[in-house]
Amino acid sequence: IRGKVADDSRSVGGGAEVLVVPSVVAVDGRTLTDIGNLMIRWRGPLTVAYGSQVQATGKLMLPRDLPTFDRRAYLAQRQAYLELQASSIDVTGRQDGLLRLAAAIRAWYAGAVDRVLPPPHASVLLGVVLGVRQGIPPDLQKALVATGLVHLLVLSGLKVAVFARIAQAALRPLLGRQSTWPAIALIGLYALAGGGTPAAVRASAMGALAIVATRLGRPSHVWTSLAITAAAMLGWRPELAWDVGFQLSFAGTGAIILLTPGIESRLGWLPSALREPFAVTCAAQIGTLPMMATDFHLVSTVGPLANALVLPLLPAMVAVGLLLGPLSLLPGVAAAAAIPVAGLLAYLEQVAYVLARLPAAAINIPRFPTWMGVAYYAAVGPGVAALRGHGNRRRVALLVGVVGPVVISLGAMFTWANQAPQASVLAVGSGQAVLLHGPRGSVLIDAGPSPAALGDGLGQLLPPWERRLEAIAITAPTQGHVGGFSGLDRTGRTVMLPDVALSGITWRTTALDQAEHGATIARLLAGRILDIAGFRLEIVAPEAEAPGDMPGAGYLGLRAVAPDGRSFCDISDLDLDAQTVAAARLRGPCTYLLLPAGGASALSPELQRAAGDPELIASRGPGRIAAGFPPTVLRTDQEGTITVPL
Repeated sequence: IRGKVADDSRSVGGGAEVLVVPSVVAVDGRTLTDIGNLMIRWRGPLTVAYGSQVQATGKLMLPRDLPTFDRRAYLAQRQAYLELQASSIDVTGRQDGLLRLAAAIRAWYAGAVDRVLPPPHASVLLGVVLGVRQGIPPDLQKALVATGLVHLLVLSGLKVAVFARIAQAALRPLLGRQSTWPAIALIGLYALAGGGTPAAVRASAMGALAIVATRLGRPSHVWTSLAITAAAMLGWRPELAWDVGFQLSFAGTGAIILLTPGIESRLGWLPSALREPFAVTCAAQIGTLPMMATDFHLVSTVGPLANALVLPLLPAMVAVGLLLGPLSLLPGVAAAAAIPVAGLLAYLEQVAYVLARLPAAAINIPRFPTWMGVAYYAAVGPGVAALRGHGNRRRVALLVGVVGPVVISLGAMFTWANQAPQASVLAVGSGQAVLLHGPRGSVLIDAGPSPAALGDGLGQLLPPWERRLEAIAITAPTQGHVGGFSGLDRTGRTVMLPDVALSGITWRTTALDQAEHGATIARLLAGRILDIAGFRLEIVAPEAEAPGDMPGAGYLGLRAVAPDGRSFCDISDLDLDAQTVAAARLRGPCTYLLLPAGGASALSPELQRAAGDPELIASRGPGRIAAGFPPTVLRTDQEGTITVPL
């Protein structure tokens, strides 16, 4: 891999990782193109600077799946869909031109701040002033996210405005009216020092347009500036249209311009110091809620309050924080100036910690479908128009605001209710859970080890009104199969169990709980065929009198056949002998085959022949699969939840 570093490197687990825009990707002598950006990880003390050229060799893989963090979605927001576990990495070139100057300024400023402020205050100030998110403790990072204050660690329009005022105040006494262009140059350099993010570029461009308008004696129009900036950025890099930073920046700015005056006029009961930041935060949250739910799976309920308490102090943090750089040339003065900054930063951190502990401070949203976002904006847009309109115009806007979302929602529900049959292998870690969704309902096969992981997975796959499953199958009594049932908030019409003497009590508890809610218990042996949810379920294991207390010998195996003939085979709990016997029970090949033990053990030769040429799927946590399986195996530890059509 050869490419250019697109962000600051971040320390992780005895090494570091960095985002790279690749120029050359070569695999076994073949050159790959159009793969997006890459996250490169390596071990060792090497650090690489933003804008540097690097060359690395290693293993290319899908991003690792983490239990409490959707890493793949996070990287996808940065157009990175693969990562490289590097065995070697070298810096082959440094930054050029303005990037080198910006990186040097950033490094110098970071060093100055580190000398006068203790951690974590130094790391937080770097985030507040330059948008550099390094060295911030994980618990503080989570608190900032939960309270909606994490945007303070991004180079925003407010910070650019503060910097612009400082630059103009410093240059105007020296250069008079000629200070305009040097001030614009400094604003651009400030945006580059902050990493040149879409928010920084948007804010600096709009700030520069306002300064130029003032210099020329022309009135500035915020919507014109916003449109020109967006058009210029998209003309320069069209792919920014899919960048979440670009979307949030422009949607948030537009919402603030449009909604803040109306919200603020209704908050006369609030003190003036809190009124504007509270209104600004409410407006931004209204404008960006679908994006926050889709990209970050979280909406903060305390965000307006947290921002009202912190935003009035942000200009002081930025102004005094910026001054710490030049003041570092006078250590005594810098140390004195750092005292109030440390107090402001401690206040920010405590607001985040305290409000994050409130009940329901942040609402987790596992999945926010596109249609829901469209319906949301179809309601908000006419709602704003109705508030500003009068007479018939207001009535029409209200009618559109009600009818539009209803039509969109009904269309989405119709599509959801009539979706084609599919099988989903949920990413539940070291265990398995499979959801078969057919023309007449759904079948849940096992639940994985975690109730939370199962709940998140089902919430993403099942419509909210489908609270009753056609069947629940328990293939094995181990924790990796039945642990998630303890938090299951859905009931089944039938509970399917192997008709052997299984060990353990969790599966019994699950079966009894479902029976109390009206489920029928079906004890199954090989050769049985059931018609459930539009699938033909062919039971291939266990055999009569199989030892249920011997792992893999008496567990449930099945082949689910969809109406068009495609099939999903789950024999993942059978040992080699049981696989051989089950192979003789298969009534046809398998389109998809769930591997035994998450791919950690091999298939019996007889089962390989009987299954035909299936697509192989492994439900597993991190680790290696057994030798002999092809590299095309779909793995939940790399892919996340795997959904295949039936």
